[in-house]
Amino acid sequence: MLSAQSGTFEREVLVIDSGSTDGTAELAARHGATVHRIARDEFGHGETRNLGVSLAGGEYVAFVVQDAVPLDDRWLAAMVETLEHDGLVAGVYGRQVPRPGSSPLTRALVNGWPTAGLERREQRVEDPALYRALPPAERRSLATFDNVSSCIRRSVWEEIPFERAGFGEDVRWARSVLEKGYKIVYEPRSAVYHSHERGALYDLRRHYVEGVLLLDLFDLAPTPNPALWLLNVLRASARLYLRLRRDEKPRGGAPRLALSALGHAVPSQTGLYLAVKARRLARRAPAISARLDAFLRRGI
Repeated sequence: MLSAQSGTFEREVLVIDSGSTDGTAELAARHGATVHRIARDEFGHGETRNLGVSLAGGEYVAFVVQDAVPLDDRWLAAMVETLEHDGLVAGVYGRQVPRPGSSPLTRALVNGWPTAGLERREQRVEDPALYRALPPAERRSLATFDNVSSCIRRSVWEEIPFERAGFGEDVRWARSVLEKGYKIVYEPRSAVYHSHERGALYDLRRHYVEGVLLLDLFDLAPTPNPALWLLNVLRASARLYLRLRRDEKPRGGAPRLALSALGHAVPSQTGLYLAVKARRLARRAPAISARLDAFLRRGI
């Protein structure tokens, strides 16, 4: 699908391979990609993307993760056109569509993400100082960006590279470029298939690291105490249940859908709460907090 992309611009495909053993690197090379190998323990979301940009020669650099597949031959052109049209756009990110055959829960989750909408969005604050003065939730919303499928302007990257980060390098970069006065654009015409079948432990860990990110970047704690944990579990379960019921149209399966929604909401909200708990615990019992943090970051 990468080689089938339309557009009159020149392009190159660069694969950063971090220790795969299943023939991926050889397959990519046979299809004309330039393969750069790094050791598995050298991979980092921010630093590896910085490496990729440094090795690429283009004015714009598109990112796609190894398990995302463009829907059509306009995936790349739609992002490039957006960057060409407006020099203030630092980066573009695209729509994500659940893989064919995904479970009802996975489809409902992916279709609830900010990367699921069909309307184009421009994210910018005219005065960067105004951005820093916004409430935390608004600053987080404006800094939405997703490197699952994105394209950035190389000249902006030279000014603002990705931070070294185990998680959230895209949101960190988005916040930085907004503070410099640039725009970010969500372009739904550029779309990829991308979804995962995850379990409760992954949901717990994934939302824990997201909670840490929200605290670090925006001083935002969506689930700061047990009372709000319960309220947010009920809210999140209800929203997810309604999406499941609307999309799946169950015949007598409402209790099953409700349990499925609850099974995602409980570990997710628990992860967000534990991010706050670990931050508080770090002041009183740093060793315990560090062990908890290491456990909850594993595999993310």
